[in-house]
Amino acid sequence: MPTALLAVALTVTGCGSGSERSGGDGPGGPPPTTAEGPSPAVSPPPAASPPPAESFTFAAAGDLGANRRTARSLAALDRSPAEFFLALGDLDYDETESDAAWCDYVRDRLPAKGAEFPFQLLAGNHEADTGRDGRVRRHAACLDDRLGVEGAYPTQYAFSYPAENPVARFVMVSPALTVDGHSYDYRRGTPDRAWLVDQLRRARDAGQWVVVGMHMMCLSMGEDHSGCDSGRAVHGLVLRHGADLLLVGHNHLYERSKQLALSGACPRVRPRFGSACVADRGKDGAYARGAGTVQVTAGRFGGRPSAVDPDDPDRRWFVTSRADTAGFLEVEVSADRLDARYVPTTGDVQDAFVIE
Repeated sequence: MPTALLAVALTVTGCGSGSERSGGDGPGGPPPTTAEGPSPAVSPPPAASPPPAESFTFAAAGDLGANRRTARSLAALDRSPAEFFLALGDLDYDETESDAAWCDYVRDRLPAKGAEFPFQLLAGNHEADTGRDGRVRRHAACLDDRLGVEGAYPTQYAFSYPAENPVARFVMVSPALTVDGHSYDYRRGTPDRAWLVDQLRRARDAGQWVVVGMHMMCLSMGEDHSGCDSGRAVHGLVLRHGADLLLVGHNHLYERSKQLALSGACPRVRPRFGSACVADRGKDGAYARGAGTVQVTAGRFGGRPSAVDPDDPDRRWFVTSRADTAGFLEVEVSADRLDARYVPTTGDVQDAFVIE
């Protein structure tokens, strides 16, 4: 499996603003005064907006566990420039004594990042209401939100980054999962769909990069989950509203897709390949911003080994798909460019791409 460097770092560039004030007497000195009186009130100049940060980096992966692979990935994350991490569901696999013990396991292995590092969670099927490996609410009680998100952490939420002068919007959803009795449904007429559409439109209207994360996927070459587990409704929404990057887990492998876009010639993406849905084949690792959506499956931060099905009907949607690796995606984003690379912690997978 090619060592995919899918670390995406987000770099924000911009110009700072400032104001100058000059004071002092003119060449002839101050004008004469005939009487003393109170000095006129002087309003301070308006505070200048701080310039945007030059860049930021984040990392993401799903299917974590608590084993030797997990420890290696956490060590690599601790060394990385990532300012936050998106855990894309399927968290502890019951490899620790309790959900709270898994939180301690994670924190103990991120000494350089420190206790305040945003290790942001998203629900997976293993810790949803019908899951067999704990409950995501208990995980979220000890790995709580550190970014001030909008919505319902850790199931359906959004945030812009950086907090001042943001250039990217992150929208996290939980299709096909039931958590705390609520089944997340993105079909027409549902509140979840209305929330997601609003978030995607707001990000586009603000001119921000749009990154969507969810545990389940609709397209994948993984042997374990070969169908559209997320449901086609949410997948179609993400493509229709032109998300730049779609991050998923669930299948224990690394994949990068072609750039997909809906249009009159391609009203929806089906398992049967249709070239009209492809904006860019992605073989050179370079995509045009605004042309469509690139999916990355970063589904093995530490999970057990899986396999790629070379005969999967989804295979033609992907540039690369490898299961012989564990690791995470690292992304660097600027106002006009997104650089991503896969960071392998086992295996020799190498992959990188840019959207600009």
